[in-house]
Amino acid sequence: MEENPGDPARADTLRATLQEQLSADPAFMGQLRGALAGPPPSYPPHHATGSIVVGSSRVRGSHFSLGPLTISHTRNSSGSWFAIIVLALLVLVLAVYGGVKLATGEDPSTPDSAPETKRVVLKDATRTQEVLPGLGSLPTGWAVKDGSPREMSCPAEGTGCEGTLVSASAEYITDGSPDIVVIELRSYDTVKAASVGYQAMAQQQKNRGENGLDPLSLPGVGGDESMAVSWAIHPNPTEPDMTEATGATSVLRVGTLTATVLLRDEGAGGTSLDVLQALTAAMAARAGEAITGQRPTAAVQL
Repeated sequence: MEENPGDPARADTLRATLQEQLSADPAFMGQLRGALAGPPPSYPPHHATGSIVVGSSRVRGSHFSLGPLTISHTRNSSGSWFAIIVLALLVLVLAVYGGVKLATGEDPSTPDSAPETKRVVLKDATRTQEVLPGLGSLPTGWAVKDGSPREMSCPAEGTGCEGTLVSASAEYITDGSPDIVVIELRSYDTVKAASVGYQAMAQQQKNRGENGLDPLSLPGVGGDESMAVSWAIHPNPTEPDMTEATGATSVLRVGTLTATVLLRDEGAGGTSLDVLQALTAAMAARAGEAITGQRPTAAVQL
């Protein structure tokens, strides 16, 4: 354009580019018109011969002003002036459009940005217990054991207890296997505290027993962090009643909530890892619903 400002082809290209940008965003075009129009004049409009006015900017004679920008030109070609005007407007459009995006991180063409997802910290025992699956969320043949769910104590010196606001647990009666199903839930005051608590409980599970403890993979359970282990024989001398039992445990974190799922079978018959997978996935989904202010409804899918 600087080498040949009167080139009609280049002027047409600039005009088409500007029109395309404005047509794609009617709302922004209206804002641009308002910005260029400026405040209403305090005096009757005056149009001097040989001048072009864009908002409060004027092209007269050999000078073109757009805001603080003044362009002097010695040629008398009307095509040259039109090309310069189109170029200046295009620069203004792109500058304003990009400036809004840079300053706000939002696209001006989008009228409403997506609202930030609501986050809730559970401080009430009743609401925390609702995260644990109830009868309507359990597989056919399962039931909630009497006295469940219940609030549980989590002393500050206990593993993963620092920063907890409220804890709850529930025990379930199955249709035969596994023999024992217990889920423990903890609500923390911050995500950081929940993550620290999760790491402590996960390490505790990894340290239980020296033989027969196997890490498990639970793909697709959801949540922010998760792990699981299983055992065929659990020879931990501090838990003598576990030496003739098989079982599996998972630990997960979703936001400010952590959950531990424990399955246990008497004898050496083996524990169904499908049950562990289903319970862990259900807890991840229910915890996710709770921290976004929803009533937990996700069911255990077996």
